[in-house]
Amino acid sequence: MTERAGTSRLLPWRQALVAAAVVTLVRPASWAVALVGFLAGGGLLLAAWPIVVLPTLSGLQNLLAVPVSTLVFGSPSAELVALATGAAGAVAVLVGAGLGVGAWADRRLVLDAAETAAEEEYAGTPADAATAPGLARIAILRLASLVPPVVVFAAIWPTLYDVTYRELILPQDLATPLPVRVIARLPVPLLALALAWLAADTAAAAGVRRLVLDRRRLAVSWALGWVDLARRPLRLLVLAVVGVVGQAASFVPALAAAAIGWGMLRETLENGRELWLQLVMTATWVAIWLAALALASVGAAFRSALATMAAVPASVTPLEADTSR
Repeated sequence: MTERAGTSRLLPWRQALVAAAVVTLVRPASWAVALVGFLAGGGLLLAAWPIVVLPTLSGLQNLLAVPVSTLVFGSPSAELVALATGAAGAVAVLVGAGLGVGAWADRRLVLDAAETAAEEEYAGTPADAATAPGLARIAILRLASLVPPVVVFAAIWPTLYDVTYRELILPQDLATPLPVRVIARLPVPLLALALAWLAADTAAAAGVRRLVLDRRRLAVSWALGWVDLARRPLRLLVLAVVGVVGQAASFVPALAAAAIGWGMLRETLENGRELWLQLVMTATWVAIWLAALALASVGAAFRSALATMAAVPASVTPLEADTSR
């Protein structure tokens, strides 16, 4: 597919939407791959949200009081050093594993979507999958895409910390969840963070497809991802937003239902209700949670296919491409 940068025409964005839906539906096996990539890319934190109990402020104070006090009033204790080293090591391992698994899923989904699009006559024949780049380059490109949102997050961190701390110690509305209160007080900085992530993720998606489909070099693929975004910002950002919204619409309601169901299940177990009721409630919650994961897999597969359909050359003549726009 190296001719894409030259004479080939891309799919019109409306046709790309249709092609992505078709590619997603005709290859349900890709849903499992997409789910693995979604969980490795941070979706695991979202999936575990209904059953995770966040520590309270007093709990954090009790846990960190002794190690932190040694740093304030003297040299850091061995306990604090071990805690910091263990936390840093755990984060490094998790990020590395997530990037590796995510790169594998990315590569597989891009190649499968391009092949399916060719079979359905939406796109030209892709290059041989056996010559596709390895996982390391995809992982590095994805890692580089984290730089812009990390820079924005570092810039807004002091304000975000102050607002979160005040809402923890002096909440004005306990009926509203903490994240909602923080978002309401910091809409502009958090919107800037979201836009930085969207732009970086969109450019990275385009760069990965330049790498996998066009067989470009790593640095060239990364640069061309941003060039593609600069040349066609409306097309790529609209398709990216559609993908994100589609994935959220398929996953968030089911996840919210799982969170509500988990609360009801905990109440049932804590109150010692009848065994049959506990079993029914447990089975119902597991079914809801699995349904949420299934919906997330379809949404993730559609989002990946949409990014690929935005990059592959259309299998039509120039005249047909002009009349289809």
